[in-house]
Amino acid sequence: MYMAISGGLGSVDTKKGFDVVERKGIGHPDSLADLIAEEFSRRYSLLGLKRFGAVPNHWVDKVALVGAESVVGFGRYSIEKSVSAYLFGKVTRSVGDERIPIDDLFREVAEDVLRTATRSPHILDHLRIRVENTAGIGADHPFSFYRPDSAADCSEKEHGRQANDTAFCSAYAPVDPLDALAIDLENHITDLAFTEVFPMVGTDVKVMIVRAGMVLDLTVCIPVHPDLTDSHRTYKDVMIRAREHLEVFVENHPVIQRHPWQTRVSLNTKDHGQGAYLAPFGTSLGKGDCGLVGRGNKANGVISANRGAGVEALAGKNPVHHTGKLYTLAAIRIANQIFADLGLPNETVLVSRNGDPLSKPSFVGVRLARQAGDQDRRGITDIVGSCLAELGRLSKRLLMTDPIERFRNPALILEG
Repeated sequence: MYMAISGGLGSVDTKKGFDVVERKGIGHPDSLADLIAEEFSRRYSLLGLKRFGAVPNHWVDKVALVGAESVVGFGRYSIEKSVSAYLFGKVTRSVGDERIPIDDLFREVAEDVLRTATRSPHILDHLRIRVENTAGIGADHPFSFYRPDSAADCSEKEHGRQANDTAFCSAYAPVDPLDALAIDLENHITDLAFTEVFPMVGTDVKVMIVRAGMVLDLTVCIPVHPDLTDSHRTYKDVMIRAREHLEVFVENHPVIQRHPWQTRVSLNTKDHGQGAYLAPFGTSLGKGDCGLVGRGNKANGVISANRGAGVEALAGKNPVHHTGKLYTLAAIRIANQIFADLGLPNETVLVSRNGDPLSKPSFVGVRLARQAGDQDRRGITDIVGSCLAELGRLSKRLLMTDPIERFRNPALILEG
């Protein structure tokens, strides 16, 4: 393992320059695809542990959602073609003679996630399930990799905790103030308390925050259930009240209390004339939009323009030895611990090489705002070694936490 610790990390001046952060809501089609893939992997893994004492090999990080074809108007909607949920991936279907009910499990997971994330049970009446399993055998794996004859063939001892891919994963710390604001604002809008005040508002929210100098521009998109909104006048009234509500929330947020920014909140900016964001089930999935794993928020809960972040899609990847998942989360832990223990803002990069031991990345890079002294280097080296030694615990942590809880609180992965 080669480690490089360097200076050169740029700092974000909160009074000058610009910063851009995006957060997709829990009901966004891309978020739904991520959540379904991750929850399927989690339940599949737990089922394997219960039945066989090990996690059968699987990768389901290609879940796709195809939106419904619908006719929408104030006070009504009709679904002409259902939502389709596709599981594309490689999944072990059986261990010896014992078959794993992949299709039933995928349907159960898709229904549970859609019901919980959209809070609209009607979407389940318009849902089709498709499973495309491509778990063939390649020359780089033994025949038993996807077709195990027994539980012993599934064990970590049999296949080892080796990196399954050549990839890089990165993270940064501390959390940017705009990251925290974007996450809290989306969580607030999709919280039950907000729904009690605005029952016609759905969960397919998007928050875009742009800071240019001392001006903070927040653009928020919120969907409205057409069947709960009887007219354009009602819709406009909801938008006015919702914007006023969000302006108060933003002004009272701790981030804004600490920074003297001038804030502007814009809501549903596409509304012109009689235009309105009407979405069956409270999500654009109900009006034809599609969702794909990997297009949603990153592991830290946002999509940031100014900070280093890898492009790996975590959702649905094997929690035992998929480097794209484990190294991304390990990088987050390392970066945050370096800041917490040593007070050093940093960007951390882990690089895997296919076939190498997971505990020994081919490269570790830590970039600081200044050159590191000997004490800093020793501290960083200890933190990296400690976090990499706990990859097994990290795998277990993934299996013990609900993906929806992690979506709402990305910092959960730092606990335990």
